[in-house]
Amino acid sequence: MTQEQEICLALDTALEACSVGLAIRANGKVTHFERSLALGRGHAEHLMDELQLLLDGQGLTYKDLTRIAATTGPGSFTGLRVGLATARALALALDIPVIGASTLTALALDAQAAGKSGTIGCFIDARRNQIYGQFFRLDGEGCAPKAITEAEAKTAEEFAQDCMDQPDLSLIGNGARLVIADAPEAKLDNASFLPVSYPHMAPFACWALDEPVAATPPAPLYLRAPDAKPQASKAIAHQ
Repeated sequence: MTQEQEICLALDTALEACSVGLAIRANGKVTHFERSLALGRGHAEHLMDELQLLLDGQGLTYKDLTRIAATTGPGSFTGLRVGLATARALALALDIPVIGASTLTALALDAQAAGKSGTIGCFIDARRNQIYGQFFRLDGEGCAPKAITEAEAKTAEEFAQDCMDQPDLSLIGNGARLVIADAPEAKLDNASFLPVSYPHMAPFACWALDEPVAATPPAPLYLRAPDAKPQASKAIAHQ
């Protein structure tokens, strides 16, 4: 790495893929690279290998990095903790900043990279008849997506109703089709839809190059309680 380079390594393990990306800025020009491995589960077993393959492909080492970025959820409770813990550990070991943002923000960045503008609805299938969702405004290349609603966990029908109030709407994420299907009178059938199931890390890494560093490390974003709950202990009565 030369003195002029800034290099951000980004990772996402909150959804069904183990996704990693690199953004390299040198002399005012940004290049980016990424890898994605569709897994469903088992992110912890593959994440470090994917990171190493990505760095090796560009002739880089961890010591060349100037910052790290990771998604914070919502998504798989286990998966998102794997990614965040890895990012925070690497940042601590390398003494570099760590940037965090939601998987919904990362999907909005995907839509922006695909040339979308206007309003984007980002939706993730949360199972149990729920969707994780949020609306963003995309004002064009060079402008970060602006959240215009809070991230929420609601039914597909509820989000479909919300879509009725949004102009110039596009939808992205593996929950988008569920929202479209539950729209009243098929009013979203002609909405612009991007068939992206999980966020790609190249746009996320490019965005994180210029994102201000928060005062505290990124923490998981949970929009509902965990699916698995510990069993209540059974008291043993002593006579």
